[in-house]
Formats: sequence, structure tokens, C-alpha cells
Amino acid sequence: VVGLVADTGGRLGLPEFEAVLSRLKLAQLLSGACRLPLDKETLGGRRVALGNRVLKPSTRQGVLSVVDYGPHGAQHRRVPKDKHNEFFFGHRRRSPGRDSPLVRWVHMDGLDLTLLLAMTVKYGLHPLCVEDVIEQNATKIDRFGCHYFAAVEQLILVSAPDGSEPVRVHGRHLAIFCSGPPLFDTILTITEDDHDEKEAWPGGACPDTTGQGDAWVERMQSRLNAAHSRVRERRADFLMYQILDLAADEYIKVTRAYTTRLSILEGQPHISALGLMSEWLDEVSLAELQLAVVIRRMKGLQRLIRRVGDDPDLRASLDGYYSDIRDHIDEAYEDALYLAAKCRTIFDASERALDAHQAYCRASANNTLNKGIFFLTVVTAVHCPLHFICAVYGMNFQRDSKPTIPELLWPHGYLYFWLLIATYLIVSVIATIFFWRRWRRKALKDRVESVGFEERKAAARVRSTDGRMPAARSPVRRERRRPALSRGRGPD
Repeated sequence: VVGLVADTGGRLGLPEFEAVLSRLKLAQLLSGACRLPLDKETLGGRRVALGNRVLKPSTRQGVLSVVDYGPHGAQHRRVPKDKHNEFFFGHRRRSPGRDSPLVRWVHMDGLDLTLLLAMTVKYGLHPLCVEDVIEQNATKIDRFGCHYFAAVEQLILVSAPDGSEPVRVHGRHLAIFCSGPPLFDTILTITEDDHDEKEAWPGGACPDTTGQGDAWVERMQSRLNAAHSRVRERRADFLMYQILDLAADEYIKVTRAYTTRLSILEGQPHISALGLMSEWLDEVSLAELQLAVVIRRMKGLQRLIRRVGDDPDLRASLDGYYSDIRDHIDEAYEDALYLAAKCRTIFDASERALDAHQAYCRASANNTLNKGIFFLTVVTAVHCPLHFICAVYGMNFQRDSKPTIPELLWPHGYLYFWLLIATYLIVSVIATIFFWRRWRRKALKDRVESVGFEERKAAARVRSTDGRMPAARSPVRRERRRPALSRGRGPD
């Protein structure tokens, strides 16, 4: 600062004054002499509610990664804590043999408030954009002057894509700062976990145990290192397109995972004697709620792509590329809508199947009860004459201590009684078997006729819809019928 003042003869213009002020502010932030603003008015109530655990400056080494790239190659380096002063007070070198500087990509993994404010001072970030990063704003894109800011609510698939387990998704928040025309030479990205995921995502937050959250960073770095890379030949606006394209691809992976999982759930047996299985029911209902969140976030990404299409500077060179993202995200959005409707359809079909199952169980129980009542009725009807005979000959009508029923005085009356009973039972059993078999044959015949009638009806329906229309009546035949119909005396 002293050297800058001495070089200008003790007089500072506006650019020199801004440079001096920014360097002093950077020194204040990086040295810890500037107390971080942790009040509600500066950071917003949502961040304050999260506590100092989120707002505390990060102590991890290598939180910043920097890539300087151009047509001839890319240089990757990490900026540990002891190199922060060198990075923030230094400048990038220019591309060899060219007047335009190398494109610089600065990526920060996790929110470090000190580094965020330092980048705000170094690159002149708009305060509204910084507030959106701290507040984790919904998906959107804004243009402030010649520079762009985009916020993207990412969804990362962390479960197996083959549908062998319930779909698990991890939420991430991505912020992009991109310098505008004519240079498009700087892009800043900040990623962190979605701190509202526990409240916004049905079923609670899912931790990223597989490390897929920032896998897109490694993919972008590998593309920059590839031979004859198209990304290196373009400017920062093309890198921003690549990042948004990868975010859209993650949504496609999520919808495909839900498609596979719901197809498996639809084919699983989920109806028991007690009703729908609780685990199956909970997973399908949870998938429906989660798909609603996916649809809402994809709407935000659709709005972002439409806003990009309305910008003349981005549309001039990247209109076809963003149209490709728009097609992909529209397809994923339609798939999510279909899957949400499919969840409801699965519910309705399961309820109908459950009703049919319960109706079948009730019909089976009623049929069993009817068969039991029918059997008891037949047995009662068969034994009713026996009860009558026993009741008649069991009456104690006597005269002079002798029974008045003549049959009781027969020498072999008791034997005759059992012969009569045995004969009656044999005849009754034979008659019962005869009528029962006749009833079964008639019922079987009626069932076969009903099945044949349904088959003939279905065949007739198929013949009527196979495109062969009945032939029209010939006009000659109609003319021939007219004299026959009008025989006799016509009207005068």
C-alpha cells in the first residue's frame, strides 16, 4: 500500500483508492482482526438458528482448490491455510503468446465465512449474491452488471441405481459466480450440504457416505485435463454450462432410480391377511412425498435455464448447449410427474386388490358357512322322520299297565323298528348322494357354459374391433325390396 502511494506521488485516484481499501480489508479478514458479523441483520435468521457450528470458520486444510486453464493446458493446485495470503494478494499469469488471461476456476468445498468474505473483497462479489450463498437460496440465476450468479439445489443419488434398496438422496447447495463479457475469465463455485434437508426432505436427511456429493468436481477436472479438451478451449461461461449440465444429469439419475425402484415395489407381494404390509406402504408413500420435492426443485432448474435463454450474451454462443439441458430437465420433470402419479395409481390398485382379497375371504367364509348350514340342514331333514317315529313310539299311553300302541306288543317289534330305521337311512343316504351329484353336475355345466359365453363374447368383441366393418347393403337389393314393400294400391 505504501509503495502504491509512493508511485502515484502521494495522490490516489478512485481505482487506486479502491485497490488500497480492498487490500486493507483482505488483510483485516485473513489476519483475524475483523470480527465476523454473526447477527441476524447480516446473516439472516435461518443461519443464526443453525448455530456457530455452521458459521465457524473452517479449520480444514485445502478447503480452496484453484484451476488455471487455457487452450494449452490446465494447472491444478490446492490453497492450504498458510497459502491464503499468497492467493488473495496475488494475480494469475497470462496465457503464453496471448493477450487474454487464463481462465481461473476457484472451488470452495463447504462454507468458510472468512474465505467467502475474502473472495467477496477480492473479486467484488455483489452483497445480495453473498447473502444468497449464506442463506442457501432456492435455484435461480441473476445478473448484476456484467457478472452472473447462479444458485442450484442439487440432489445426489447415494443409493444403488438398480433399485435393490430404497432410494436415498443427499441434498447439496451449489453457488456459482461467473464473470461476464467480454472476458469470461473467472468462475467461483461454492458447495455445501443442504442444511434444510432434514426439514425439507421427507424421511429426514440422508448423509453422503459414498462421497458422491462433489464427484462432479473431479469429473470437471478430468475433462480439463483431457487431451484436446473443449472446455479448455472455451471461456468461463462454457464451464458454467458444464456444471449446470452435470446438475441436470444428477436429477436424471434420481428419476431413473425411482423408476426402477417403483417397478420392483409394484411387482412385490404386499397384501397379507392383515392388509397392506406396513413397510411396503411406508416406502411407497414416502417415495410419493420425495418425488414432490424433486418436482419442486426441478421446476427451479427449469426457470434457471429459461432465464439463461433470455440473456443475450449467454444465448449468443451457448444457445444450443442450454437447449440440450432444457430437453434433459424437461424429460426428467415429466418422468417425475409420471412417477408421482404412478405412486397414487399403485396405492389405488393395491386398495382395489385388498378390497377384492377381503371380498374373496368373506365370500370363502360365507361359502364355508353355507356349506356347513346346508350339511346340517340335510342331516336334520334326514333324521326328522326318525325323531317323529321315536317320539310316537316313545309315548307312555297305557291301559291296565299295558301299552296301548299295538306295535309295542309285537313279539319282534323291536327288531322291526331297527329294520325300518336301517332301511330308511339307506334309502335316505342313496337319495342324498344321487341329488347331490346331480346338483354338482348341473353347477359344473352352468359354469362351463358361462365361461364359453364369456369367451364367445370376447371373440365377438375382437372381431368387431379388428378393422373389418360389415359390408354395406347393395343399393340394387334395396331397389328390389321397394316393389315388394309397396304392393297393393298406393296413394291416389
